[in-house]
Amino acid sequence: MVAVVLSACLIFSLGTRINFKTTQASEITQEQVLSIPQPIKTDSEFRTELETKQIKIERQIVYKDDPEMEIGEEKVIEEGSDGVKTQVIKTTYHLDKVYDQEVLSTEITPAKDKIIGKGTKIVWRTVNTPYGEIKYWRKMRVWATHYDSKCRGCDDWTAIGIRQGKGVIAVDPKVIKLRSKVYVPGYGLAVAGDTGGAIKGNIIDLGFEDAHTADWSARFVDIYLLN
Repeated sequence: MVAVVLSACLIFSLGTRINFKTTQASEITQEQVLSIPQPIKTDSEFRTELETKQIKIERQIVYKDDPEMEIGEEKVIEEGSDGVKTQVIKTTYHLDKVYDQEVLSTEITPAKDKIIGKGTKIVWRTVNTPYGEIKYWRKMRVWATHYDSKCRGCDDWTAIGIRQGKGVIAVDPKVIKLRSKVYVPGYGLAVAGDTGGAIKGNIIDLGFEDAHTADWSARFVDIYLLN
């Protein structure tokens, strides 16, 4: 019996086209056995991840003058709130290393300012001192150190052109105006006549002829502004 010779064509779903012919069964060898191709591996070495990232937007502090409050007093009028910036980020990795990043969307919830009322009203009061009763318009708590003309960066003349010594103190002009008259318990009456690099905010420096023999140690003290 003679086998029928056929021509055929197989087309596999993966796109591989195979042409072959059949022949007599007696002539087919092991090498001619049709070997079907294995499916192509399609796993990608890339992967993507989506991340939602939130960034805090700090509220700002705004001071508002209040003529009904005494100077030196503060009161919170509005607490305000922090804002937030929300981003959706797509990150592409190649072999587990960052290959690309893309911001898909950004949404901002704005912050609301914190508003603080700051008193501007001047109220005159009196305080008993070794010099008698003195009128003052503001009482302040400060950190008081002391110095003389021989300190580093100092000389015999102050920032307002008067001689350095007892009765002259260094201040931060943003807090206490130069030439202001001041009463410092334990030190006496003084004029704000000097400045210094380390004198910032509620810090003052009490002048002496000789800081080494001065009867003063650095401490907090309530001072009184007289004019």
